[in-house]
Amino acid sequence: MKTAVSIARIMLGIVFLAFGLDFFLHFISGIIRFPGLDRKADNYLTALTHAEYFFPCLKVLEILCGLGLLINRFTALFLIMLFPITFNIFLFDIFLGPQLLLLGGVLIALNIFLLVAYRKNYQGLFAVHPTV
Repeated sequence: MKTAVSIARIMLGIVFLAFGLDFFLHFISGIIRFPGLDRKADNYLTALTHAEYFFPCLKVLEILCGLGLLINRFTALFLIMLFPITFNIFLFDIFLGPQLLLLGGVLIALNIFLLVAYRKNYQGLFAVHPTV
């Protein structure tokens, strides 16, 4: 089980580090060609791009979380931080870019698998009556 967790953690870390860095360095687009998106998906991404802070902040967060997963420090925290991102990628792929569903499905599966593997770290979050 520890090996599977390590492999999943490293895979998720590499993906988020690579795609986060690609936003700033543009090295993946020369290697991988993603399928074109329809007008609704393009409009959605254009709107997010017009909010000029969104993608730079998102990509910095992805880089930090990816590095954290790769060096295995604060892993439980970084998994919680990445879950809304992977969930939104998955929803985007379902509703706006079904041709990318494999990527979103793999990311959400890896994130959920790791969240379950690290579940002992989250017990205090789900306390009905938390103590101060």
